[in-house]
Amino acid sequence: MKIRYYPILFVSILIVGLLLLFYLQAWFLENNGYDLSSVQLTKSYTLNAIMALIVFFAIYAYRDKYRDLLGFFFLGGSLLKFTLFFIFLYPDFNQDGVLERLEFLVFFVPYGFALVLETFFLVKLLNTV
Repeated sequence: MKIRYYPILFVSILIVGLLLLFYLQAWFLENNGYDLSSVQLTKSYTLNAIMALIVFFAIYAYRDKYRDLLGFFFLGGSLLKFTLFFIFLYPDFNQDGVLERLEFLVFFVPYGFALVLETFFLVKLLNTV
């Protein structure tokens, strides 16, 4: 596949994958009696989607000029995601003083999916000549 199609493919897989995960996770939470508004599911998926897009397009835009630094862009993007997690999501999760498994998974399911997808495309970009 030609490199110029990577952004279209990345965005398509990211959106479809996150939507499927979102509905699967929302269905699971609703069937187990959790209130979706209290677990900030939408906020978590939106934050992860936006950050994955920013990281990917930063890597894609600088793939030729800063080829040796793409790994650092990737790591910096992960650091930025965690920083935004602690700014926007963690305070609400930690109101009771305990970060429960459910709250952990609300952030890390979309984070993990986006991380795997970003890693896959970073490797594809680095392997192109």
